[in-house]
Amino acid sequence: MSSPRIPRNSYAIYRAVNRIFDGISSPPQGDYHKIVRYMNEELPRFEQANSSYLVLGSYRSAYGRRLREFANCLNMPTNAESIVLGDTIDLDTAVVPEFDIKINLLGEAADYIAGVYEKENGGESPELGIVRALFVNKTFVFPRDYTGLTRDSLKARENVIQAALTVYYADFDHIESEQRIAEKKKEEIASLLTAAQQEGIEITERELTDLIKERQSDIDEPPAEYSWVHLSFFKRFEAMDQCHPWTTIAELRDLADEMPGPERPRWETEFDIGMFRGK
Repeated sequence: MSSPRIPRNSYAIYRAVNRIFDGISSPPQGDYHKIVRYMNEELPRFEQANSSYLVLGSYRSAYGRRLREFANCLNMPTNAESIVLGDTIDLDTAVVPEFDIKINLLGEAADYIAGVYEKENGGESPELGIVRALFVNKTFVFPRDYTGLTRDSLKARENVIQAALTVYYADFDHIESEQRIAEKKKEEIASLLTAAQQEGIEITERELTDLIKERQSDIDEPPAEYSWVHLSFFKRFEAMDQCHPWTTIAELRDLADEMPGPERPRWETEFDIGMFRGK
């Protein structure tokens, strides 16, 4: 039996452990053993990868499914490893907060951190604040429907798309006829396109219509809304070129390529349709 090996990122782990126990004078021995167990269970995956990623966001329902799709894209290179914080083992500690253990150990051990955001409520806000304070240089954020602090004006293509989605999902209860509601939405989107063209933004009605249909098919929801705290964090990462907004699941998958690390494998193969017809 081989003796215990010192991990390659031992200094980072020591920093994390010091923060975990900071201010706690005499933690229970049981908590100590659970922290060691967590390290032995979760950190070896990062040790064996050339590029490792901690993925944060919403871990439940459709939000969690999209988050894990993104994490899977990061995992495609054989020398990369991503861990979704919410998928790691549970820790029934007595005094030391479970979240402190996870975010500090995984955040220090990971080469990079990716946060996928779609709403303003839940546990995403505390996570975002911690990575901004401790790991800002290696963190990248991917907020759905984010267009910057000037999102209410038409300054870029993204502003037009969000405005069109807002019109599409608007509640027109004061109009009784469904046909009239559809006409009203079409009129407002046409007006939006005219305003966009006057601002020099290149986007066609067909492009906007196709994007709305794609959004409806995979995320049938109004544009995401964020608190001013979220927007301030996003703006900070945007200034560092570490903020990448998205609108559809296909865009989110593609944005995995914006993370540093090994290139995702892509193969392009042309097939002769005759091969499938026995010719």
